[in-house]
Amino acid sequence: MKYTWLHKNYVERLILFFNGWSCDEQPFRTIGDGGNDVLMVYDYRDLALPNQVIEAMEQYQSVSVVAWSFGVWVAQVALGSLKYKLERTIAVNGTGAPVDKALGIPAPIAMGTLSGLNDRNLQKFQRRMFCTKEHWALFRANQPVRPLDEVKDELFLLLQHVKVQNLTGDFYDTALIGSCDLIFPAANQHRYWKDRAAIIELEQGHFCFYEFESWEQIIHLTT
Repeated sequence: MKYTWLHKNYVERLILFFNGWSCDEQPFRTIGDGGNDVLMVYDYRDLALPNQVIEAMEQYQSVSVVAWSFGVWVAQVALGSLKYKLERTIAVNGTGAPVDKALGIPAPIAMGTLSGLNDRNLQKFQRRMFCTKEHWALFRANQPVRPLDEVKDELFLLLQHVKVQNLTGDFYDTALIGSCDLIFPAANQHRYWKDRAAIIELEQGHFCFYEFESWEQIIHLTT
């Protein structure tokens, strides 16, 4: 797992952001801090949270988690035992059963994405994350720059991790669900989060972050 600071102003509040598969910091450059420091983790070829991230968390009066897509599952694996230290935990268009016919992405689709992954198909996948041409254009102007071989390895290893790592207990307070999500079907998300977390539905696709001007707006949706 890798990490990078999206915003570091040495304030008292930290948002720890678990990114989705194949992404890096580039698509999130346009989102303001809203008075928070924002530390992003990504690249889930291994699931060990870097010691530097754990040490950074200890320096803040308030730490909240925002996790997106496959990062929803990874965050609970990495931080499940530290839930008591977190002020808010927010899942965005993902579930704790990321490869599941009824609760996540159906296994044949996940495996098909892996087996057919090339530059062209990755771009098709990315386009399916958006409901609007405007948000797709903004993403295209701030595209991830990770090598294809790296993101292919990441997906292969994530699918292996999910097979052997079972989640227990509730971790998230709130789930944001994009009503036109074509990656994690909205109906599957609703089934998963019912009785597990408060649900807020957005008229957005899988990548819904351009709906917000700042990370603080995401946090405020839950209050």
